[in-house]
Amino acid sequence: MIDARPVTLQDVVPLHDVTVRDDQDRFVAPNAITIAQARFETGAYDFCLWDGDIRVGLIALIDMAEHEDLEEIDDPEAVYVWRLLIGKDFQQQGHGKAAMDFAEDWARERGRRCVQIQAVEDNMAAIAMYQALGYTLTGHKSGKEVQLEKVL
Repeated sequence: MIDARPVTLQDVVPLHDVTVRDDQDRFVAPNAITIAQARFETGAYDFCLWDGDIRVGLIALIDMAEHEDLEEIDDPEAVYVWRLLIGKDFQQQGHGKAAMDFAEDWARERGRRCVQIQAVEDNMAAIAMYQALGYTLTGHKSGKEVQLEKVL
């Protein structure tokens, strides 16, 4: 359903224009910020999400085994879904699930034991989606975000 390809220079401006609804702004950073920050985060990889020839979103992953700044709740044998943004025009079409499937496959290819993600604690739609995909709340929090995990 989607194809995830490493972000290229040609993706930067089009991905800037892929945004969420106004009521979702506080849940995820804009794609331009993620792309810029990914160049400076150890172990970070960002991918443009394509549906055919249309850019529908962005996923940024961190291989925690390569990351230099682990926090107490981080598993060094995990892949962390650092950012996931599906554009407002492409939500509710299975792209979020497909992006998470990609993250899990990417983690397996790297020999990681689990995938972790955090969501703003009152982002009930995202938390419900992750739980429907087999993620469980770990009981850990970072600021106003709750952590979910799926053991592979």
